[in-house]
Amino acid sequence: TAILANLGYQVAGVTGRPETADYLTGLGASRIVPREELAETVKRPLETETWAGCVDAVGGAMLARVLGQMKYGASVAAVGLAGGAGLPATVVPFLLRGVNLLGIDSVMQPYDNRLRAWGRVASDLPMDKLEAMIQPATLADLPELGAAILKGQVKGRVVVDVNA
Repeated sequence: TAILANLGYQVAGVTGRPETADYLTGLGASRIVPREELAETVKRPLETETWAGCVDAVGGAMLARVLGQMKYGASVAAVGLAGGAGLPATVVPFLLRGVNLLGIDSVMQPYDNRLRAWGRVASDLPMDKLEAMIQPATLADLPELGAAILKGQVKGRVVVDVNA
């Protein structure tokens, strides 16, 4: 959200927790979409063209739904599978709209590609937005944080200082 908004894109943040709307708009989302809108089962292989691009951290049925809502020639980067590893979708968005589903890989990327990617993060991600996404913790905090994460009560990323 923060990088794309910083680059001038209109970003929609999807959440199942309405109380995080201010957090997402603070990161740069110009629109908040309730998760329920995208969590519905796919009714038709193509829906109204809504999205010019997508970074999907959920996967599963939500990714299948978004694929049918992509604009002609748009791309979706699949970066996670919080909603499941299966993809209950059809090939129709790929055949009739030329939609692209992109995977990510950081492990096997050549060093120069990784260096270029980290350079883009350093130049395109405003540091104040990065700081807003991070919750520092110590090893002693982990049992409590683990429970909070499982209850969906943690937003952003937890960074554990193993030296503290």
